[in-house]
Amino acid sequence: MDQRQPTAIICHASEDKQSFVLPFSYKLAEYGIKVLVDEWELQSNDSLIERIFTEGVKNADAFLIILSNFSVNKPWVTEELRAGLVKRIGIHSKLVPVLIEDAVVPDVLAASEWVKIRDLDNYDREMLQIARAIRNEPVQPIVKEVVKEAPRSTQGAISTPGVGAVAPAPSPSVIPGSIPGLTQNEILVLKVSNDYAVEKSRTFINTSDVRRVLETNGLTLQQIDKALEILDEKGLIKAARILGSASIEIYNVTPFGFEAYARAFIPGYDDLAFKMLSALANEGLETNDDLVTRFNVPMSVANFTLDVFETKNLIKKGKSLGGAVLVKNVTEAGKKFLQG
Repeated sequence: MDQRQPTAIICHASEDKQSFVLPFSYKLAEYGIKVLVDEWELQSNDSLIERIFTEGVKNADAFLIILSNFSVNKPWVTEELRAGLVKRIGIHSKLVPVLIEDAVVPDVLAASEWVKIRDLDNYDREMLQIARAIRNEPVQPIVKEVVKEAPRSTQGAISTPGVGAVAPAPSPSVIPGSIPGLTQNEILVLKVSNDYAVEKSRTFINTSDVRRVLETNGLTLQQIDKALEILDEKGLIKAARILGSASIEIYNVTPFGFEAYARAFIPGYDDLAFKMLSALANEGLETNDDLVTRFNVPMSVANFTLDVFETKNLIKKGKSLGGAVLVKNVTEAGKKFLQG
């Protein structure tokens, strides 16, 4: 199975950048997609045809065209987009029109695997469909349901792409960590899922990605599915169900689930997190790179921990599409936490 991180170029109207494209890009990155946005912004009279064929097709696995009330009137869409061009792009990469607002699909794109986002405040189902299309996975019918948001616990962590390797999971009978309220099977599935998420630098998981490891450790398909169901009910994973499938085939590691895993399987995690926060407050550290250098931890652990802090309102931070995480400041709540 090819685990190379795919790249998507998002062609969009400049008017849509802040309101939709950037939030959409962050969501897409959570599915393990590298996103290129800034240089593919359509101004009033822009022509992107030459750039697509001189630099775009060699740098991207997919082109996402954001069709909105603004972009459908741009010259690139109204004048330059022709059936022959669409066919040529399709030879080299995937072309996925994404509709927002009440935009209409141009005739030339009608045969493409376009996706309509009906609710701009809640489009997890559509994101899953888009991610599968980019990865060239079989595009199933629209997801029946995305089940249960992870609880907004003060112990949550939203993982972002990072780098790090974790040792293979031991058998259920010798799992070194313990998580209250979970059986050994559930702990094993949670551990293997998070091991995979950290190692592959993404939280988006196909069950097939971890099934072999779980079966090697003695779990049957029925036990795996049951454990995933329980983890989903407890908010430790976020499951998506494909129409017509009785099993969980696709899911994300949730904030709550990652921290439960980290506390059980990363030695001294709470102490490490406290020292990281203290360094941000008192040593002038400002980025995830600073934490990696200072504490000699994988980038993923630094990213996860920063997100834990933000979820607890201990810091305010920003992100860039290049992967850097900037800590704007340690909040008053964070300073009080350090004071005990």
